[in-house]
Amino acid sequence: MIINLFISIAIFIVSSYYWIINLSSQNLGLKSAESKLSNALTNVPFLSEVSLFLIGVLLSIILLGIIAHIISKNLEVLFHRSLSYFTCLVITWCLLFLSIMGLSSNLYPNLLFSHSSWDNTLLLIITISVLFLLLLSSVLTKKNTKLICAILLILVIPELTNINLTKFNDYEAKPNIFIVGIDSLNVDEINITRTPFLEKFIKKSNHLPNTYTHIARTFPSWVTVLTGKHPITNKARLNLTNFNNINLEETLPYYLKNEGYKNYYIQDERRFNNIDERFYFDHVIGPPATAAEFLLSKVIDFPLVTLLSELKFFQLFIPHIQNNRAAWATYRPERFSKEIENNLASSKHPIFSAAHFTLPHWPYKVNGQIVDNGTNYKKYLKTLTLVDKQIQNYFAILERKNLLKNAIVFMISDHGESFARRSDVPINSNSEIINLAGHGTTIISGSQYKVLLSFEYIKDEISIDFKSINPSLNFALSDVTPTIIDLLNLNITTKFDGMSILKVDKQRSIPLESSLQPMFNSKGTIDLNGTIKKNSHLFEVNSLGKVVVKKKVYRDAVASKQRGIIFDKWQISHYPEYDSKIYITDLNKNLLYDINSFSDNNLKNKLIKDLCSHFESDIIITIISQCINLNYAKSNSKKVL
Repeated sequence: MIINLFISIAIFIVSSYYWIINLSSQNLGLKSAESKLSNALTNVPFLSEVSLFLIGVLLSIILLGIIAHIISKNLEVLFHRSLSYFTCLVITWCLLFLSIMGLSSNLYPNLLFSHSSWDNTLLLIITISVLFLLLLSSVLTKKNTKLICAILLILVIPELTNINLTKFNDYEAKPNIFIVGIDSLNVDEINITRTPFLEKFIKKSNHLPNTYTHIARTFPSWVTVLTGKHPITNKARLNLTNFNNINLEETLPYYLKNEGYKNYYIQDERRFNNIDERFYFDHVIGPPATAAEFLLSKVIDFPLVTLLSELKFFQLFIPHIQNNRAAWATYRPERFSKEIENNLASSKHPIFSAAHFTLPHWPYKVNGQIVDNGTNYKKYLKTLTLVDKQIQNYFAILERKNLLKNAIVFMISDHGESFARRSDVPINSNSEIINLAGHGTTIISGSQYKVLLSFEYIKDEISIDFKSINPSLNFALSDVTPTIIDLLNLNITTKFDGMSILKVDKQRSIPLESSLQPMFNSKGTIDLNGTIKKNSHLFEVNSLGKVVVKKKVYRDAVASKQRGIIFDKWQISHYPEYDSKIYITDLNKNLLYDINSFSDNNLKNKLIKDLCSHFESDIIITIISQCINLNYAKSNSKKVL
């Protein structure tokens, strides 16, 4: 056995060396991980998670050596020792090598070690069948049978937990509640051909076409959804905001938990949206939202480790590789759907589930389906079709579990996506100055800030039509929680910034903010290294092993934001990076005006007043000169954080 263990270790060392010398060609963003984890080496949760991962890697190496030992010994016995031990070793390791490389190339064609020449179906079937028969032959040889049984018990028993036998009761006292989110969804791209399921849901539900996110980033958007408050109120104004800034007892999961609901949070990429059990969710489905994930999810190119991470036993040590959209080369939407089905289970309580699907997010790549062919925009459109199918599968799961007979269902997006096209900004804007790709980069981009909001209230399998809703009015993601509270008729004393959709009867002022801006290269794609260099000083690892924005730089990051207000068909936008310029947009005509050339003084003054009033606590740090002139800056301004 010692020789086989030595060979297994040697193969891993050689593979590691090859992986390291090819790091520069893989664009793994390790500099990003390094910058965010600068203080991690003294962080106990981080070190514990890394240690557990390394134990998992070591166990995979040992397991391979043990399997090789069993097979080589069986070969000797089966051939009555006519084959030398060396020959048996060569045959064994050739079979293992071909099986591992073939299976890895088949399941994960985009990994460093994968190649189409290994992905030979016939060869794969033959090698795996031979290996299986040689392992099974231990029954005949009566060699290592106890060892095989022990391995099978360790690996197979955890897999039995994948069999979901839970049957949901018809719980009719309170409706189940589902918020289904889609990342980076440009609402203009929804149509019956590309996104048939979404299109059909919109047609049959209460659809609000003029809905906006306050900040076009995932974490601030979801905190807004779950609190019913604007970012300036709930304090979640950047991704990876420290949870200490947020009142977690003024959230929808907290209210519903007190009403007897069992709360689930589901997301397939939690790197920058680290909502977890601290938000009063009972169960989180998805990859870890830890500092270690930034590093360990990069280690996906080792075929043996990646293949074994498919097994429940190894997921105890290596949960970072599977069902993780950030590790796109191993992510399979159908596998994540199965993970949801296996873990979404309750028969005694009504369900609240907040689910977020991130396939349309950059880099617009999916394992084995979308890689590097075509422009970013064309790849993005393909991800929309994939996420539409994934959401359809999610609803099918809910149907099978009998959860939609009495339910409130919200279909939302956290933000849109821009590709710096002329159609992504007002038609007369200066694209060289303010037309940036991505999301959260420029608040005048409707492609970034306009979002999906459609909801359905199902009672006894019949959808209720709320005729009092005026879909021509403007709405925001902060309206979701107040609406759910209203529909459930809960006695909640919290003051919301948003309103119940059922009670909105006139236009309101809707605030907008930008976020941190990535850097782009000449091709219009994200300059990863430039962005890392620009923002690397922002992050640290907290005592829980989570990546958070440093408190000492949070204020400066907030100060650099663009700020705006939407009222009716008008939007006012303040750009501190362009000499504190202010623009006004006619949203109906899609036209942009410099505030100095805008002729309607009454409307201009109203919009300025709304802007200054909402961002009153920011005026000093961001120097909105028009607000200072209007005496909105006070000597003792409110704290921003």
